[in-house]
Amino acid sequence: MPHLPLSQELARILGEAPASGGVTLNEVLVRTEGRGLFGVIVLLCLPFVAPVSVPGMSTPLGLAILVIAVRLALRKPPRLPRRLGDRALAPKVRKAILGGGLKVLRFLEKGVRPRRTFWMSWPVTRLVNAAVVGYAALLLALPLPPLPPFTNALPSYSVILLAASMMEEDGVMIWAGYAVTLGTTVYFLVCAELIARHFHQWFQALGHWLHLST
Repeated sequence: MPHLPLSQELARILGEAPASGGVTLNEVLVRTEGRGLFGVIVLLCLPFVAPVSVPGMSTPLGLAILVIAVRLALRKPPRLPRRLGDRALAPKVRKAILGGGLKVLRFLEKGVRPRRTFWMSWPVTRLVNAAVVGYAALLLALPLPPLPPFTNALPSYSVILLAASMMEEDGVMIWAGYAVTLGTTVYFLVCAELIARHFHQWFQALGHWLHLST
């Protein structure tokens, strides 16, 4: 029996969640009926599809995706560690997902479908795909300023395309994920000087704070 599109499942799960308690990532895993960690990866990326995202969200959610990517590479079961998976999603995250995030996901679902090629089932391919997802998640997790733009959006596009292609076994669309990941890397290299200056100022401020606290 074919499953519902992920956008419909997420809209139903998040819409039914109580405003006070919220919904956890492990609950999403259970209620998506074992579709694996790919749906949660897409879920965590949806708040960043806009060029400028809500500040303070990319680092924790990017690190969460990185943990999931490691579990994918190690072929761990589709359940997250308790500290990560049993924590309710923040209201601002749910709002961002239910807003523009699901629109992007619905658009993506029109092009992603099962188109499995023989190499997609190779263990080395699964390992490489998980590594690429982890790499893009690491870029997403970097604590960067709002300028230059797209430093959150581009890695999230990479992760969404890769995860959706892996989930639907689409051996055609995954090449778009590779291309976006390459383009994201080029963009970060072009902006490297601005990013390096930001990290220099960030470490200076951190060192000053540590000096004052001792």
